[in-house]
Amino acid sequence: MGRLIYCIGDKAKIPFYFQSTGVCVYTMEELCYYLYHNVATMEEDLSESQLVPWIRMELNMPERADFLATLMERKSGIKDIVVSIFCSTDYYSQEEINHLIGKIDEYFELLPIERKKRHAATILRYGKCHEALLEYQTILDDRDFSLLTDEEQGAAYHNIAVLMAQNGQFRSAAKNFQTAYQKSGDRESLCQYLYALKLGGMEEEFNRELTVYSADTDVIRRIENQFYFVEENREYSADYINYLHLMELKDRGSEGEEEFWWFFDETVSRLKNSYRDR
Repeated sequence: MGRLIYCIGDKAKIPFYFQSTGVCVYTMEELCYYLYHNVATMEEDLSESQLVPWIRMELNMPERADFLATLMERKSGIKDIVVSIFCSTDYYSQEEINHLIGKIDEYFELLPIERKKRHAATILRYGKCHEALLEYQTILDDRDFSLLTDEEQGAAYHNIAVLMAQNGQFRSAAKNFQTAYQKSGDRESLCQYLYALKLGGMEEEFNRELTVYSADTDVIRRIENQFYFVEENREYSADYINYLHLMELKDRGSEGEEEFWWFFDETVSRLKNSYRDR
């Protein structure tokens, strides 16, 4: 059975909008849930100047807002601020809060280039395509990019290729998908490389590469099974990017299960809102 949670504070009439991801929250519990699943953007999210006034006025929690304001004035560490927010409600247990603190420690122990990559992946996940493209371009140009593993470099090239394809830059996208595959050996990048060639009208290169990889029956099967779907999504819509990310999380099994369901709920909610706004 699920547990009953007594919600603290009021439900906001005006939600708080996070600039980094475009997500809106209405309650303290939603704020905690959002922060718990977005460590990579937490630092900038908590520096939003209107967050404390929103907690004071919209959630009607002046004492908590005053305490947070004091912590921020003293330039307290991010973990102190997080603990203060999370301890204002019973949404997460002490064990879960400790787990989050561990995730924060792990994140800030990463190299700056690794944190940039995670940040870019997070804002891309929320459909902040323009911002993500700019960030990935700075990552690829960063002199510390070589410090990433081949798999991590491949993932960066793959994501920037997706963004280029979304903008109709299929030739550049194909080049980056190919580099991603050469770096990581990920068949998803290989499939997307072939798709980009086809969608970009590069028929000669497409047919040549199909011949090169014809022995890889799994890739050929995926091309055959998914090409109609790709044709229907020629513009690499945000929904298709979300679909690719969901499939990636699903393939991770238990390792990606928590993030899969979190992102699944966010995607469904976004699709519902989009449908209602039509």
